[in-house]
Amino acid sequence: MILRIAVVACVAVSLAGCVQKTYDRTVIYELDASAADSITSIGARGSDKPLSWDEDLALTPVVKDSLYRLVVTYRTGYLVTETKFAVNGKLELHDKPNRRIEFTGGDTTIYRARFNQTP
Repeated sequence: MILRIAVVACVAVSLAGCVQKTYDRTVIYELDASAADSITSIGARGSDKPLSWDEDLALTPVVKDSLYRLVVTYRTGYLVTETKFAVNGKLELHDKPNRRIEFTGGDTTIYRARFNQTP
């Protein structure tokens, strides 16, 4: 009985040590969409909340039909996230890898991109 309690205690301590610490990581996305035609909407999609691959999170125009911006704060323990942009609901970089954004040493990362051009 004592051995069983000791084993359960060891397993519990081991599992508690496996929890990855999370941080708030802010990414400021700046997208040059001047090469896109007839823009009605621009969004970002991604692998980590608040982004998703199913729905666009809208970017705000800084310069209409040219420069767009989005500020996203992730609660994560990871060092990277993946994303793609969409114009009028159509994803960029078809059959190409997702954009990988590496979180810098600080809390905020600025990611500048051109629509449909590989990083």
